[in-house]
Amino acid sequence: MNAAETRFQRVKGIEDSKELFYQETLKGGHNKNNPQLLRRFVENAPQAIEWLADRGIMLNDITTTGGMSIDRTHRPRDGSAVGGYLISGLVRNITKRGIDVLLDTSVEEILMRGDEVSGVRLINDEKEVIEVQTKSIVVATGGFSANSAMVVKYRPDLEGFVTTNHKGATGSGIALLERIGAGTVDMGEIQIHPTVEQQTSYLISESIRGGGAILVNQQGNRFFNEMETRDKVSAAIIALPEHYAYIVFDEHVRAKNKAADEYIAKGFVTSASSPRELAEKLGMDYHAFLATLECYNGAVEKQHDEQFGRTTALRAPINEGPFHAHSHRPRRAPHHGRRDH
Repeated sequence: MNAAETRFQRVKGIEDSKELFYQETLKGGHNKNNPQLLRRFVENAPQAIEWLADRGIMLNDITTTGGMSIDRTHRPRDGSAVGGYLISGLVRNITKRGIDVLLDTSVEEILMRGDEVSGVRLINDEKEVIEVQTKSIVVATGGFSANSAMVVKYRPDLEGFVTTNHKGATGSGIALLERIGAGTVDMGEIQIHPTVEQQTSYLISESIRGGGAILVNQQGNRFFNEMETRDKVSAAIIALPEHYAYIVFDEHVRAKNKAADEYIAKGFVTSASSPRELAEKLGMDYHAFLATLECYNGAVEKQHDEQFGRTTALRAPINEGPFHAHSHRPRRAPHHGRRDH
């Protein structure tokens, strides 16, 4: 979760600014961002971090992810994946406060009285129809990346790509809003995430690269700046003859990223006691792979990556066994279209 000028950054001595956050996000979005929404997001991000902290959901470990020049991505202290941590914490708070949650229940219709929302019509898994009267509603159903037909409608070039989204991201909320006259913008802005497990579509967190991992091709060579924005890293992987890459990291990176333990436990990761053994297991040339590690470790020592211009997350040399690698290729991630106001 990204935020600038937070108290957790100050505690760690990280000098950041909201203006830098704004400019780097604008650049990462190829200037397609809505400037007013982006400014509001940037200005209020620290308060969101504090709001969570006040409810016992601490994001006080900070790392770097793609497209930023400084540690700005807030995550749990143990380096675990932020999504599940947030949901677990929010569910605890909902339960504590006695807020009603209707599971296995779908919104069939947004009810209107003239030009104003008056409630919603629901149907549960027992086919019971429920009407809830309210003065306002928040539609937070996500995008439509799990709806292949809808994806291809707006982005024909993504036909055949699987998604990392949950199965409920079908665009149903968007359809509900369109039926009451809402417009949409940026419907083709569907993000491609570069590091996804091929068989299960399980997303491999960007924090692994932010912790100091590298990407190599089947020949054992680095081929791009791992800390570029997701669209650029994805394009670089797709351009490889094999259309996949390996994320390579060592025990130092694993120890600081609890998410890596999850990937290892799920069997996604190939591990070895030495670079030679890892190269042999991956079917790549050992000499090329060793040269890649030596070159990258030299860049870490000098804090200067002459090959690909990586300027962030040059944290430590990759030299502490065991060594780990995971094969991945780009997949559909979040959809960034939205309702137009």
